[in-house]
Amino acid sequence: MLSSSLISSPSLNSPSPTVLSFTRSLNSPFPKFHKPLHPLTKIPVLSVKAQTLDFSGSFFEGGLGADDDPPISPGSGIAAVEDKEEPQCPPGLRQYETMAVLRPDMSEDERLTLTQKYEELLVAGGGMYVEVFNRGVIPLAYSIRKKNRAGETNTYLDGIYLLFTYFTKPESMEVLESTMKADDDVIRSMSFKVRKRKY
Repeated sequence: MLSSSLISSPSLNSPSPTVLSFTRSLNSPFPKFHKPLHPLTKIPVLSVKAQTLDFSGSFFEGGLGADDDPPISPGSGIAAVEDKEEPQCPPGLRQYETMAVLRPDMSEDERLTLTQKYEELLVAGGGMYVEVFNRGVIPLAYSIRKKNRAGETNTYLDGIYLLFTYFTKPESMEVLESTMKADDDVIRSMSFKVRKRKY
């Protein structure tokens, strides 16, 4: 028979640690505790005491800033973007989104010129409320090989993502898609009709 003792953490009311002693026989894999056992389950009764901590006035309550920082108003930040009113679809037009992936080696001026070119193309085709969101350079999920008009083949591992949102006539989508497909600066593009959920 082996004998041993364990020192547990001190209880909240007593300054000295609680000592648990147990004996283990060589036949039994579980130690025998010399603590009071529960009458039904025969498991040693261990009491747990909890202490309530007061975090008032700390960074857990007021945020990460110090006391002299100005308070953050509830309507600032992301909430302002979510509260933006979406324009209503004019009669005869439908809402579309076009995601275009551009060459990653384009300069900022080339990208702005290309963006302006497609905005003008959409407005000329009857588009309204054209918005462009530049998502920046993002790695592609797989490499894309594209041949340009000069016959050179390039392999791209990342690209500049642009998201166009707009209202236009369904007939003008063919012109936009064929122009983007023929453009050497656009690696891939895809247009989607936005459908409002009815629930």
